[in-house]
Amino acid sequence: MNKNMTLFESIRARRSIRRYTDETVPVDVLEAIITAGLAAPTGCNAQLRGYIIVTDPAVMDQLRPVSKALATAPAAIVQLIEPKATRYGEFYLQDAAASIENMLLAAVATGYASCWVEGAVRHSHDDVRRILGVPTDVNVSAILPIGKPAESPPPPKKATIGQAVHYNRFGRRRP
Repeated sequence: MNKNMTLFESIRARRSIRRYTDETVPVDVLEAIITAGLAAPTGCNAQLRGYIIVTDPAVMDQLRPVSKALATAPAAIVQLIEPKATRYGEFYLQDAAASIENMLLAAVATGYASCWVEGAVRHSHDDVRRILGVPTDVNVSAILPIGKPAESPPPPKKATIGQAVHYNRFGRRRP
């Protein structure tokens, strides 16, 4: 773990990595990343998410067709969600997203990398469910490949504060 990396450094350093070295990822690192995901807020504290750690090369090989981002990953964290409403409405998708972002940042902070594989999971949901033995009342939300990065993509262009922020009312820029 890189104890010298601040939160803002982790945020700036995070990239969607799709190529990894073959170095294995220790289970305690994967558990630390999930611990960050568990710390994310959830609507009504419902905590309708769970995780599967995948380190078995045979299982990883079965998951690889889901996304090119899994092609060289030595490990993965699969996020599960229970699609249930709370007394105030449905928040499980937002809860899942908050958890994923925490885990993406934790991966960077521990010296590893990841990529949020979500869209491809929707197209392969039943296959992933079958491969991992996920019951039908639980959805596979996302897969995070985890590994040491074998690439270092440049940062993508992002909006600036001046482009994205309004003050006190839409259309008002910084006073």
